[in-house]
Amino acid sequence: MSREPDARRAELDRLVAAATRPGAGRAERDAHRLILDAATAPRRDLAPEELAGVLRHVARAGFDPHALERARGNLVGAPRPDGGRVRTGDRLPPAEIHYLRHVVVQEEWPTDATLAGYVASIQAVIADPESGVLVSRFQGVWQLTVVRESRELRGPRGRDWLMVDYRLPTGHWTTAYQLRGGLPQLEQSEREDRRWLRVPAGA
Repeated sequence: MSREPDARRAELDRLVAAATRPGAGRAERDAHRLILDAATAPRRDLAPEELAGVLRHVARAGFDPHALERARGNLVGAPRPDGGRVRTGDRLPPAEIHYLRHVVVQEEWPTDATLAGYVASIQAVIADPESGVLVSRFQGVWQLTVVRESRELRGPRGRDWLMVDYRLPTGHWTTAYQLRGGLPQLEQSEREDRRWLRVPAGA
């Protein structure tokens, strides 16, 4: 039986329902419950096994495989992973959009990184015990951010730190890139109710 007081249990039920997509599975709802419990109760620290479970879920979530984003700006003309070049108005999967932007065009990752390698590197950062874990509301939406020193993933125009955002209402990653402003960039005013669940090594 849960040891949560009835009022707190009801509050968490409401928060999870509001921040989780309809039809989400139990693993997703359970991960969101832990995230939101820690985010909204300052004295609630996730046990190591709880945080590990949350991060396993986030690592598996990936970019939304069913969404499409419109290519624009400096992505037009970039070489696509499967051949050809991006045309104005092309609608591409988010994983490819972010790969093209941050690896191919902006060279934040090593230039030999493939699309699969980019995705695998994000999963490795999420799984790395030296990565920091931050929960916040970005423009009013709850999300979990994993951040780590770039190290071997720093490309010709990369930065010292990289991050991946997982947005609770979508159940997927929304972006993964290297921070031009370093860790202070995560303190921007658009991120409210910030709480570090684990401080990154090297911070």
